[in-house]
Amino acid sequence: MSTSYEVIYFQIHGRAEPIRLLLTLAGQPFKDTALSRDEWKTSKATMPLFQLPVLVERTAQGEQRIPQSQAIMRHLARTFGYYGDDEDQMVRADVAAETCVDVASSISALLYGASKGNAELAAKYWSETWKTNVAKLSNLLEAAPRSAGGLLVRGQPTFADVNAFQVLHTHLAMRPTCLDDAPALRRFHDQMAALPQWQGYLSARRASEAAAST
Repeated sequence: MSTSYEVIYFQIHGRAEPIRLLLTLAGQPFKDTALSRDEWKTSKATMPLFQLPVLVERTAQGEQRIPQSQAIMRHLARTFGYYGDDEDQMVRADVAAETCVDVASSISALLYGASKGNAELAAKYWSETWKTNVAKLSNLLEAAPRSAGGLLVRGQPTFADVNAFQVLHTHLAMRPTCLDDAPALRRFHDQMAALPQWQGYLSARRASEAAAST
């Protein structure tokens, strides 16, 4: 029995989308189980930490349920060779990935403001928080070795590049002009979006919930 994968999450991109993207990049088929809120109520108790996303990995030896989105990303990166070629690259990937997690977490203030019709909160996000986040991501990109060819770690994508692509894509879905002052980040996003492994998936995946929230 070959290894099979199932991603369990809600019917949104959220924390699971980088996992789906990484599996797709690796050419690994997976079952995408998108739970409704009612389904989650009945299945929550069966999850390792009572939260999502969860990756279910099935082999001839049995089934493993892995929680925590970045633990899942690192596991898949090690399994399929998307972590780095040496310790320096892996540290660089870890730093970039965690920075992207911080940036993604900051979106909650924007979405909350939009849901409450708080235009001032949304405006503050774009004028202050997003500018700081752009500076952080730009610094990471500028610090990458020349051999990385416009990516964050090396000349081939890592899980950190997948995280970065998704967080940039989410912001572009909300504000298409948000990278107008960061051309290097825009080139990075477009370079990742053009990966041949992703073409079928990106054209068919569900729309970003972020775009509908602003």
